[in-house]
Amino acid sequence: MDQPVNNSKLSEADQVIGVRSRSGRRGQLYHFLELALAHPGEGGHDYFRLESTESDFQQVYAAEVQSDVKLADKGIPAAGKFFSSLRGMSYEEVEAAYISLFTNNYPHLPCPPYGSLFTAVDSEKRLEEMLAIKEFYQSHGMDIAESYDDLPDHLCVELEFLHMLCFRESEAEEAQDLELIRGVRVVEAEFLDRFLLPFATRLADLAVGSVPNNPYSDLLEAARCFLLAHRIELGKPAALTSGNLRS
Repeated sequence: MDQPVNNSKLSEADQVIGVRSRSGRRGQLYHFLELALAHPGEGGHDYFRLESTESDFQQVYAAEVQSDVKLADKGIPAAGKFFSSLRGMSYEEVEAAYISLFTNNYPHLPCPPYGSLFTAVDSEKRLEEMLAIKEFYQSHGMDIAESYDDLPDHLCVELEFLHMLCFRESEAEEAQDLELIRGVRVVEAEFLDRFLLPFATRLADLAVGSVPNNPYSDLLEAARCFLLAHRIELGKPAALTSGNLRS
């Protein structure tokens, strides 16, 4: 797995439009969220402030969440608040908002972006949980680059993994390989259920509960709704009721 991309450099390939299949567009949304939830760079800040960026994102995002009215009613406005907040903030203010939520806010960090903190049975099992997610990546053809200087359970790495799976599904659709399509979708559902959904749900709950005016809290809410919509599309999950959608 390549090191998650810093959003200081964005090309046309990073945009969430121009992909034919639904699974491919979904993969682009995962990639967009990975970039948007990484530590902000100045170039990325300029990109995310563009009204065209919001318009392109919302077009694809709405198509993903509209099948569930509750998710659409929560996710679309939350995404809109994220973009509108960024347009009213300087790069330094956005970076400070990111750091205060995810990186460093003594004495309490509201939203540490590491899944094992939320999915491990207890703190003593966290290393075991990180090894489990790394093994999951490897068993499905992905690995962490040696140059990557963070942990395998970082939110952006988990989003990148779903990005890869969705594009693998899209390629299988183009090849009309039904067996591969079914297999990839099973892996997507398993990863969401085992790792990303419990993590993202708790993270969004913490963010909107403790720092509701932070733009990244709105983005986490939008991401949560998208993940739930994806899981519903894959088939009825074991439980979708954990956590609370933002009022």
